[in-house]
Order: sequence, then C-alpha cells, then structure tokens
Amino acid sequence: MSKSRFSLYRYQLLPKDRYFQGDLYGFSSVEELIAHKNEIFAKALRAPSVFKGGRSETKAQLVYDDSDVMLFRVAVNRSVEIETQDFNSKTVDSWPKVWVAILNSPDSQIVAVQSRPKAFQHPSAVVKILAKSLEDSLSRSQLSAAWEPMVEKRIFWDLIHKHEGRIKKVEFELVTPNMASISKALPENLKELAKRSNAVKSTLALESADDSSLVLSESESLVRGLADYTSEGGGNVSISLSGVKKKIHTSTTVKEIEISDAKLEGDPKDIADILKGLLR
Repeated sequence: MSKSRFSLYRYQLLPKDRYFQGDLYGFSSVEELIAHKNEIFAKALRAPSVFKGGRSETKAQLVYDDSDVMLFRVAVNRSVEIETQDFNSKTVDSWPKVWVAILNSPDSQIVAVQSRPKAFQHPSAVVKILAKSLEDSLSRSQLSAAWEPMVEKRIFWDLIHKHEGRIKKVEFELVTPNMASISKALPENLKELAKRSNAVKSTLALESADDSSLVLSESESLVRGLADYTSEGGGNVSISLSGVKKKIHTSTTVKEIEISDAKLEGDPKDIADILKGLLR
C-alpha cells in the first residue's frame, strides 16, 4: 500500500512589541493580544491571499475548517512537456497538489505538509510561501510568526555522541516561548529574560578552547532542556566541528508522519481527523 509522508513544522505566534501602547491595535494589553493570537491567526488563514506570493503561481483551497484544525489543498503551476501523436511535443500547464494540515490551538501549533516533489521540491517551500503570505496580516495585528522544523529528539544527542572529541561549538537559537506544552524544560529565568528584553529570538552558545572540545552529557538538565525545546520546533541547533568549516544543523532532519494514499482520497473531515490524531 502506497503512503505519503508529511513533514512537520512548528509555528509560534509572538507579539512584535511587548511594550506596545494599548488600543492602537484593538487590544488593551500584550496579555490580551496573546490570549487572542490563535483567533487572529485563523482569520489570516481564511484570507484569499493565503499561500500566495511565491515565485510560482499557486492556488489554495480550504477544504476543512474546524475549531482547531484547517485542511488545505495547495496546487502550484508547473509547465510539462508532453509528446503528441504527430511525433512532436508541446508544453502544457500542470497543477500538482499537496495536502497541508494546520493545527491551531494554544498548545498545539503545527503545520504538516505532504511531501510531493512533483509539486514542490521540498515541503519547506510550502511553509515559506505560507509564512510570507501571512506576514502582513499578522503584522497589522501586532503579531509575528516564527516557523521552525520539528526533529526527532534523538537527533541532537546522536550527533553529539557521533562526533565526541571533535565538537568545538554548539549554538542554540531559541524562539521566545509562549507555548507551555513545549517550553516547560527551559529555565524560567531564560524565558523571562527573553520576554522582558522584547526578544523574538535569542542565542545561547557553548564554545571550547582552541585546543580542546566540548563535553556534553544528557544528564545535564539545562542542555537537555535546550535540546528538547529545539527538537519540538522551538528553534535550531548548529554544531561546529574541528577541521570542518560547514556547521551541522539539526533542522535539516525534519520529523515526519505517514498516512496511506487511500485515506487521503477520503472525506476531508476524515483526513483532518486522521492527521490531527497523528499530530497530537
């Protein structure tokens, strides 16, 4: 039975300015804005401009819209050369499609994109188009969105063990958290500092001396917390090795789920329920 793979990405909705003056944007405080962020995001997703603005022409169809999950078909215009019966060839328009599911609740903000190279070479291209199409609408409501791939938790530690004795630097780039479900492993003072300083992202780096290497252990709660948070789509990790110029990024290995193609031919509500169940 053939199956389709879906790549998983996390989005976090953050105030552009935690010190904005109330009433200018329809909310009296940043707390009120955060309380309504998912409603604002849902409204932006229902706009005709969603999934528009990439280099290729795209069309999007919202086929299912529930309180906390939306299901889209996104098609992209591709020119295809076909051979004709008179032994010539001609170019015709093709519109290959992918499924995109978006979970939109305060504790589960995930985008799942079907992998189909015939349409998009990589699912991340769909996420970039989506992010760009929502940017202005969210900005008008004083929100920004940070988008990061989700990765398996073991990826970071597998890389650490594989390159033991060669690791010179590890950088954790963290999206300022506002999702308790994925940020509980982070120290409270780190979370509060990011918020008080009005940061959208922050970076914590560990670097060894020139003639030595980092020693990182899973028993170290702070490093474990940072690794767990970034693996859930809370940021990105880069690892620098001695003798190697190019950094290793954990985000290159995106977490995936699978669903049978037969189920993707069913009723949109059933498809949404299946994907929602796999993403919970």
